[in-house]
Amino acid sequence: MEPKVSVIIPVYNTEAFLERCLSSVLGQSLHDIEVICVDDGSTDRSPAILDAWAERDERVRVIHQPNGRQGKARNAAMNIARGRYIGMVDSDDYLPAEYFERLYGAAVEVDADIAICGIIKEKKVASRTVIAFAERVVEADAERKMSICGCPPHFHSVNKLYRREMIERLALRYAEQVQFEDVMFVTRALCESGLLVTVPDIAYRYVLNPDSTVKSRQTAEKQRQKYEAHRDMVAYVESRGINIAERYKNITVKHRYVGGICLWKIKERGRRRVLRLFDLLPIWRYDHN
Repeated sequence: MEPKVSVIIPVYNTEAFLERCLSSVLGQSLHDIEVICVDDGSTDRSPAILDAWAERDERVRVIHQPNGRQGKARNAAMNIARGRYIGMVDSDDYLPAEYFERLYGAAVEVDADIAICGIIKEKKVASRTVIAFAERVVEADAERKMSICGCPPHFHSVNKLYRREMIERLALRYAEQVQFEDVMFVTRALCESGLLVTVPDIAYRYVLNPDSTVKSRQTAEKQRQKYEAHRDMVAYVESRGINIAERYKNITVKHRYVGGICLWKIKERGRRRVLRLFDLLPIWRYDHN
Protein backbone atom coordinates (compact mmCIF):
# COMPACT_ATOMS: atom_id res chain seq x y z
CA MET A 1 0.00 0.00 0.00
CA GLU A 2 1.40 3.39 -0.98
CA PRO A 3 2.20 5.88 1.82
CA LYS A 4 0.43 9.21 1.74
CA VAL A 5 3.68 11.17 1.44
CA SER A 6 7.23 10.37 0.37
CA VAL A 7 9.64 12.74 2.09
CA ILE A 8 12.93 13.22 0.22
CA ILE A 9 15.98 14.43 2.16
CA PRO A 10 19.32 14.90 0.37
CA VAL A 11 22.18 14.82 2.89
CA TYR A 12 25.71 16.14 2.55
CA ASN A 13 27.85 16.75 5.65
CA THR A 14 25.09 18.08 7.90
CA GLU A 15 25.73 16.02 11.04
CA ALA A 16 25.22 19.09 13.25
CA PHE A 17 21.62 19.53 12.00
CA LEU A 18 20.58 16.05 10.93
CA GLU A 19 19.15 14.71 14.18
CA ARG A 20 16.85 17.71 14.55
CA CYS A 21 15.75 17.43 10.92
CA LEU A 22 14.95 13.71 11.13
CA SER A 23 13.24 14.07 14.51
CA SER A 24 10.94 16.74 13.09
CA VAL A 25 10.11 14.66 9.99
CA LEU A 26 9.56 11.33 11.76
CA GLY A 27 7.64 13.04 14.56
CA GLN A 28 4.99 14.34 12.16
CA SER A 29 1.34 14.03 13.13
CA LEU A 30 0.84 12.40 9.71
CA HIS A 31 2.39 9.01 10.46
CA ASP A 32 1.74 7.38 7.07
CA ILE A 33 4.90 8.60 5.35
CA GLU A 34 8.08 7.14 3.92
CA VAL A 35 11.36 9.03 4.35
CA ILE A 36 13.99 8.58 1.64
CA CYS A 37 17.37 9.94 2.74
CA VAL A 38 20.12 10.22 0.14
CA ASP A 39 23.63 10.34 1.53
CA ASP A 40 25.35 12.29 -1.25
CA GLY A 41 28.93 11.25 -0.52
CA SER A 42 29.11 12.74 2.98
CA THR A 43 32.51 12.62 4.72
CA ASP A 44 31.27 13.36 8.25
CA ARG A 45 29.04 11.27 10.56
CA SER A 46 25.91 11.84 8.46
CA PRO A 47 25.90 8.34 6.87
CA ALA A 48 26.09 6.65 10.28
CA ILE A 49 23.29 8.85 11.63
CA LEU A 50 21.07 7.94 8.68
CA ASP A 51 21.74 4.21 9.03
CA ALA A 52 20.95 4.35 12.75
CA TRP A 53 17.59 6.00 12.07
CA ALA A 54 16.80 3.41 9.39
CA GLU A 55 17.44 0.61 11.89
CA ARG A 56 14.99 1.95 14.43
CA ASP A 57 12.22 3.28 12.12
CA GLU A 58 11.00 1.13 9.23
CA ARG A 59 9.69 4.19 7.39
CA VAL A 60 13.26 5.34 6.68
CA ARG A 61 15.12 4.23 3.56
CA VAL A 62 18.71 5.29 2.92
CA ILE A 63 20.57 5.58 -0.37
CA HIS A 64 24.35 5.99 -0.27
CA GLN A 65 25.84 7.42 -3.46
CA PRO A 66 28.94 9.36 -4.60
CA ASN A 67 28.60 13.13 -4.42
CA GLY A 68 26.46 14.40 -7.28
CA ARG A 69 24.88 17.51 -5.72
CA GLN A 70 21.33 18.00 -4.56
CA GLY A 71 19.60 17.55 -7.92
CA LYS A 72 21.05 14.09 -8.47
CA ALA A 73 20.22 13.09 -4.89
CA ARG A 74 16.60 14.18 -5.22
CA ASN A 75 16.27 12.42 -8.58
CA ALA A 76 17.56 9.15 -7.10
CA ALA A 77 14.92 9.36 -4.37
CA MET A 78 12.10 10.26 -6.77
CA ASN A 79 12.96 7.20 -8.86
CA ILE A 80 11.96 4.92 -5.95
CA ALA A 81 9.32 7.06 -4.20
CA ARG A 82 5.95 5.36 -3.65
CA GLY A 83 3.91 8.08 -1.94
CA ARG A 84 0.78 9.68 -3.32
CA TYR A 85 2.52 13.02 -2.82
CA ILE A 86 6.18 13.97 -2.55
CA GLY A 87 7.71 16.55 -0.22
CA MET A 88 11.27 17.91 -0.25
CA VAL A 89 13.20 18.71 2.94
CA ASP A 90 16.79 19.97 3.23
CA SER A 91 18.80 18.17 5.88
CA ASP A 92 19.74 21.33 7.81
CA ASP A 93 16.10 22.45 8.07
CA TYR A 94 13.17 21.27 10.21
CA LEU A 95 9.37 21.21 10.28
CA PRO A 96 6.48 21.95 12.63
CA ALA A 97 4.70 18.79 13.79
CA GLU A 98 1.55 19.26 11.66
CA TYR A 99 3.41 20.28 8.50
CA PHE A 100 2.66 17.30 6.26
CA GLU A 101 -0.78 16.67 7.73
CA ARG A 102 -1.82 20.22 6.85
CA LEU A 103 -0.35 20.19 3.32
CA TYR A 104 -1.57 16.70 2.49
CA GLY A 105 -5.06 17.39 3.86
CA ALA A 106 -5.40 20.57 1.80
CA ALA A 107 -4.13 18.89 -1.38
CA VAL A 108 -6.50 15.93 -1.06
CA GLU A 109 -9.51 18.09 -0.14
CA VAL A 110 -9.37 20.09 -3.40
CA ASP A 111 -7.58 17.42 -5.52
CA ALA A 112 -4.58 19.71 -6.06
CA ASP A 113 -1.35 18.83 -7.81
CA ILE A 114 0.62 21.14 -5.50
CA ALA A 115 0.09 22.42 -1.95
CA ILE A 116 2.27 25.26 -0.67
CA CYS A 117 2.81 26.91 2.72
CA GLY A 118 5.03 29.70 4.07
CA ILE A 119 8.76 29.78 4.76
CA ILE A 120 10.54 31.18 7.79
CA LYS A 121 14.28 31.70 7.32
CA GLU A 122 16.24 31.31 10.53
CA LYS A 123 19.67 32.58 11.57
CA LYS A 124 21.32 32.02 14.93
CA VAL A 125 20.11 35.36 16.28
CA ALA A 126 16.99 36.12 14.25
CA SER A 127 14.38 34.83 11.85
CA ARG A 128 12.15 36.35 9.19
CA THR A 129 9.11 35.25 7.23
CA VAL A 130 9.78 35.37 3.50
CA ILE A 131 6.59 33.68 2.27
CA ALA A 132 3.25 33.53 4.11
CA PHE A 133 -0.40 32.96 3.28
CA ALA A 134 -3.27 34.52 5.20
CA GLU A 135 -5.98 32.36 3.63
CA ARG A 136 -6.54 29.31 1.48
CA VAL A 137 -6.43 30.03 -2.25
CA VAL A 138 -7.10 27.49 -4.98
CA GLU A 139 -5.71 28.43 -8.40
CA ALA A 140 -5.29 26.78 -11.80
CA ASP A 141 -3.89 29.62 -13.93
CA ALA A 142 -0.12 29.28 -14.49
CA GLU A 143 0.67 32.99 -14.30
CA ARG A 144 -1.33 33.39 -11.11
CA LYS A 145 0.33 30.33 -9.56
CA MET A 146 3.78 31.77 -10.26
CA SER A 147 2.75 35.05 -8.63
CA ILE A 148 1.13 33.40 -5.60
CA CYS A 149 4.29 31.38 -4.93
CA GLY A 150 6.59 34.39 -5.30
CA CYS A 151 8.31 32.95 -8.41
CA PRO A 152 10.50 34.73 -9.22
CA PRO A 153 12.53 35.24 -7.08
CA HIS A 154 11.60 32.41 -4.64
CA PHE A 155 12.15 29.07 -6.42
CA HIS A 156 11.99 26.86 -3.33
CA SER A 157 11.35 23.15 -3.83
CA VAL A 158 10.79 22.86 -0.10
CA ASN A 159 7.56 24.32 1.37
CA LYS A 160 5.58 22.46 -1.30
CA LEU A 161 3.89 19.07 -1.66
CA TYR A 162 3.74 17.62 -5.20
CA ARG A 163 1.41 14.92 -6.53
CA ARG A 164 3.72 12.07 -7.59
CA GLU A 165 1.56 11.18 -10.60
CA MET A 166 1.96 14.77 -11.83
CA ILE A 167 5.75 14.59 -11.48
CA GLU A 168 5.86 11.36 -13.47
CA ARG A 169 3.39 12.55 -16.10
CA LEU A 170 5.47 15.66 -16.77
CA ALA A 171 8.77 13.73 -16.48
CA LEU A 172 9.94 16.31 -13.96
CA ARG A 173 13.48 15.86 -12.72
CA TYR A 174 16.14 18.18 -11.35
CA ALA A 175 19.19 19.37 -13.27
CA GLU A 176 22.21 17.45 -12.01
CA GLN A 177 25.77 18.48 -11.09
CA VAL A 178 24.73 22.14 -10.75
CA GLN A 179 23.34 24.52 -8.17
CA PHE A 180 20.03 26.38 -8.60
CA GLU A 181 18.48 23.11 -9.77
CA ASP A 182 15.21 24.22 -8.15
CA VAL A 183 14.56 27.04 -10.63
CA MET A 184 13.34 25.06 -13.64
CA PHE A 185 11.84 22.21 -11.59
CA VAL A 186 9.60 24.60 -9.66
CA THR A 187 8.83 26.75 -12.71
CA ARG A 188 7.72 23.77 -14.79
CA ALA A 189 5.79 22.24 -11.88
CA LEU A 190 3.80 25.43 -11.36
CA CYS A 191 3.21 26.18 -15.04
CA GLU A 192 2.34 22.66 -16.24
CA SER A 193 0.41 21.30 -13.25
CA GLY A 194 -3.27 21.53 -12.42
CA LEU A 195 -4.61 23.03 -9.21
CA LEU A 196 -2.44 24.73 -6.59
CA VAL A 197 -3.68 25.23 -3.03
CA THR A 198 -2.14 27.53 -0.41
CA VAL A 199 -2.03 26.46 3.25
CA PRO A 200 -2.12 29.34 5.76
CA ASP A 201 -0.73 29.51 9.30
CA ILE A 202 2.05 26.96 8.93
CA ALA A 203 5.61 27.41 7.67
CA TYR A 204 8.69 25.46 6.66
CA ARG A 205 11.75 26.28 8.83
CA TYR A 206 14.64 27.12 6.49
CA VAL A 207 17.92 27.33 8.41
CA LEU A 208 20.57 29.67 7.02
CA ASN A 209 23.56 27.36 7.37
CA PRO A 210 26.66 29.14 5.94
CA ASP A 211 28.33 25.78 5.24
CA SER A 212 25.66 24.53 2.84
CA THR A 213 26.31 24.60 -0.90
CA VAL A 214 23.39 26.89 -1.69
CA LYS A 215 23.87 29.25 1.24
CA SER A 216 27.67 29.52 1.03
CA ARG A 217 29.81 32.29 -0.50
CA GLN A 218 29.64 33.40 -4.11
CA THR A 219 32.08 32.09 -6.71
CA ALA A 220 32.42 32.71 -10.45
CA GLU A 221 31.06 29.22 -11.15
CA LYS A 222 28.11 29.74 -8.82
CA GLN A 223 27.30 33.05 -10.53
CA ARG A 224 27.45 31.34 -13.93
CA GLN A 225 25.08 28.57 -12.86
CA LYS A 226 22.64 31.05 -11.36
CA TYR A 227 22.70 33.11 -14.56
CA GLU A 228 22.04 30.06 -16.73
CA ALA A 229 19.17 28.84 -14.53
CA HIS A 230 17.45 32.24 -14.56
CA ARG A 231 18.08 32.73 -18.29
CA ASP A 232 16.39 29.38 -18.99
CA MET A 233 13.49 30.28 -16.72
CA VAL A 234 12.87 33.59 -18.52
CA ALA A 235 13.03 31.90 -21.94
CA TYR A 236 10.60 29.21 -20.74
CA VAL A 237 7.92 31.55 -19.36
CA GLU A 238 8.15 33.80 -22.41
CA SER A 239 7.70 30.77 -24.70
CA ARG A 240 4.47 29.96 -22.84
CA GLY A 241 3.18 33.54 -22.83
CA ILE A 242 3.48 33.83 -19.05
CA ASN A 243 4.21 37.33 -17.80
CA ILE A 244 6.61 38.02 -14.94
CA ALA A 245 7.67 41.36 -13.44
CA GLU A 246 9.96 43.36 -15.73
CA ARG A 247 12.79 43.47 -13.20
CA TYR A 248 13.12 39.68 -13.37
CA LYS A 249 13.53 39.75 -17.15
CA ASN A 250 16.82 41.61 -16.58
CA ILE A 251 19.12 38.72 -15.68
CA THR A 252 22.27 39.17 -13.60
CA VAL A 253 25.25 37.77 -15.51
CA LYS A 254 28.01 38.69 -13.04
CA HIS A 255 28.44 40.93 -10.02
CA ARG A 256 31.00 42.04 -7.50
CA TYR A 257 30.22 42.79 -3.85
CA VAL A 258 32.64 44.00 -1.18
CA GLY A 259 31.48 44.30 2.43
CA GLY A 260 27.87 43.89 1.35
CA ILE A 261 28.13 46.76 -1.16
CA CYS A 262 27.63 46.10 -4.87
CA LEU A 263 30.57 47.58 -6.80
CA TRP A 264 29.29 46.58 -10.22
CA LYS A 265 26.78 44.29 -11.90
CA ILE A 266 26.27 43.09 -15.46
CA LYS A 267 22.58 42.72 -16.39
CA GLU A 268 21.23 41.04 -19.52
CA ARG A 269 17.97 41.55 -21.46
CA GLY A 270 17.83 39.54 -24.66
CA ARG A 271 21.13 40.14 -26.51
CA ARG A 272 21.85 43.44 -24.75
CA ARG A 273 24.08 43.59 -21.67
CA VAL A 274 24.67 46.59 -19.42
CA LEU A 275 27.46 47.10 -16.91
CA ARG A 276 26.11 49.16 -14.01
CA LEU A 277 28.31 50.78 -11.41
CA PHE A 278 26.93 50.19 -7.90
CA ASP A 279 24.00 48.50 -9.69
CA LEU A 280 22.71 52.01 -10.47
CA LEU A 281 24.81 53.86 -13.05
CA PRO A 282 25.00 52.28 -16.54
CA ILE A 283 28.52 52.83 -17.87
CA TRP A 284 28.82 50.28 -20.71
CA ARG A 285 26.31 48.65 -23.06
CA TYR A 286 27.12 45.89 -25.51
CA ASP A 287 25.53 43.01 -27.41
CA HIS A 288 26.50 39.37 -26.84
CA ASN A 289 26.09 36.30 -29.03
